[in-house]
Parts: sequence; structure tokens; C-alpha cells
Amino acid sequence: MIDFIRATIRMSTPLLLTALGGTWTQQTGVLNISQEGAMLISAFFAVLGNYFFQSWIIGILFGMAAGLLFNMIFALLCVFLRANIWVVGMTLNILADSLSILLMKSIFHVKGGFRDPSMVRIPDINVPWLGDLSLIIVVALMLFFIFWFIDSKTVFGLRLKATGENEEALSAAGISPIQIRFKALAINGLMVGLAGAFLSTSYLVAFVSGMSAERGWLAVAAVIFGDGNLLWTAVGVLLFGAAQTLGIELQSFGFSSHLALMLPYILVIVALIFKNWKRMKQAQEA
Repeated sequence: MIDFIRATIRMSTPLLLTALGGTWTQQTGVLNISQEGAMLISAFFAVLGNYFFQSWIIGILFGMAAGLLFNMIFALLCVFLRANIWVVGMTLNILADSLSILLMKSIFHVKGGFRDPSMVRIPDINVPWLGDLSLIIVVALMLFFIFWFIDSKTVFGLRLKATGENEEALSAAGISPIQIRFKALAINGLMVGLAGAFLSTSYLVAFVSGMSAERGWLAVAAVIFGDGNLLWTAVGVLLFGAAQTLGIELQSFGFSSHLALMLPYILVIVALIFKNWKRMKQAQEA
């Protein structure tokens, strides 16, 4: 049971980091669907920085910088130039996949994956009852409480929600909705960058083509499930993380790998249907 909990926490960590910032962008009225690509490109640059400087800290900074730059491109196109979010998001996801392969071939002269013994793994911290967990897992938990406090107790949190709900009133108060959206997407980019660094330099310490493995999409689903509420988003993250873990565990019992890997996405559909059904029922009662 402890092993299952540990694995669920590990699986949920990149989803949580991504969904924290994603919730804030959604509150401003921008659903960032390019997070899959941002996570992948961040994972690559985390390995790049780690390899050249033999430092996990530099690797994390490289990953976060890549996530920030990636999101600023999304913000420029979708917030400033008002391009279609879905077209831009899908294009950036495809671009990130192709770009990571191109950069891997150009810089490391390999294809499929890159690993080097000189790279330094992100250290672990001993957690009571759970044993050794990556430092990033502990950081992710701390960040959740920081985000929750800012979201519910500060003026910035109120402005995030006002940007999505009534940007005319916000503008009348002399606050730029565009500026708030850029800030939310910048924070989201840093969080996705940290998630990408966790994927490639925490346990595996390598970059593998497509290693984000749809985690960015699961994070988007958790954001939609949470509907702007960080607590519900965290619940969605844990559900999807547990489903990923269960899918892997089922393979050891002889279940088809394809069927087991479908489990998280089946749960996404069920969770979103339940959420919408509950919302419709509340609207009818009102």
C-alpha cells in the first residue's frame, strides 16, 4: 500500500505543478492547452543544462526558463494578438515534439533518447512513513499551499478571478487584464518548466522523445475538472495520478498494457461527466 501511495505521489507531482499555474490562467479566461509541449521542451532543456554544467540546480533553471519562454510565445499569440487558443496550442504542442527531436539530434547526435553519467540527479528527502521522495515533490506540496493562500487571501488572487469574470470592471479600476493574463501565463510557464525538470532529472535522469506522455493533457483535464478551484484541481490531479499508477500496476497482473494505459483517460471522461452533471443539477435547483 505504501508503494502505491509513493507511486501515486510521484505520478501526481508533474500534474500538480502544471495544474497550479494552469488554474490561474483559466481563472483569467485563458485555458492553456499548450502545456504538453511546454513540459516536453522543458524536460529537454533541464537535461541540457544539467549535462553542460553538471548541476541539477542549473538544469531546473534551464527547464523553467524554457517553460517561461514557451508560455510567453503562447501569451503573445493568444492574449496580445488574440489568436485562436486551440489552433495555437495544438501547433505549439506539435512544434515542441518536433523541436525536441531536432535539438537532440543536433546537440547530442542521438535519436530516441539521451543519457549521460555526468548528469546529477535531483536529490531526495526522507519523508516519515513514505521514505525517500524527490525534493521536487516536497516543493510541489509547499507550492500548493502558497498558491492556495495567494488565490484565496490576496488582492492578486481577486484580480485573477476578476480578469476572467468581469474584465471591463477591472479595466475601469485602472488594472490591465492583458497584464494579469501575461503574469498568470508566466507563472504557469515556470511551474510547467519545473514539472518538465522533474520528469527528466529526478528519477530517470535522461531525456526520451515524447517523455511527457500526455501528462500535460491530464493536467489540462484536472484544470477543467477543478473549474478554477485549486482544491478541486488537486483532487483531480490525485485521481488521475492514482489512475496512472493503477494502470501500471494492473500490467503486472496480466492485464493488457493498452487497456491499462487507457485507465487514466477513461477516468478523465468519467470525472468530467460527473462534474458537468453536478453543475447542471445545481443550476436546475437554483
